[in-house]
Amino acid sequence: MEMAVSIEPKELKRHLEVILRTGKLILGFRQSYLSVLHRKSKLIILANNCPPNLRREMEIACKMSGVPLLRVDIPSRELGYIAGKPFSASVISVIEPGSSNILELIAPEEET
Repeated sequence: MEMAVSIEPKELKRHLEVILRTGKLILGFRQSYLSVLHRKSKLIILANNCPPNLRREMEIACKMSGVPLLRVDIPSRELGYIAGKPFSASVISVIEPGSSNILELIAPEEET
């Protein structure tokens, strides 16, 4: 279920802006982890500098819950900024994609 997709920061920013307006995001490891365990999350986005122990825990939780995990080549500081926050975020959980088609974009990558 893990995908290392090279998505451009501008494209990711566009999708996250749409989700912020029409859907729902959760930032941070703890809340994202709980959203995966409760099967509320549709997608997890991990920064490239997410600490290894947190990354492993999230990978295991996503695998057990069947939630797609997207590792992006973007540092946590920039990922937080892209999500519209003035702080870093190693993990973003997409609860409701809203009008964004980010789930369809990663679906073909998932099958390969």
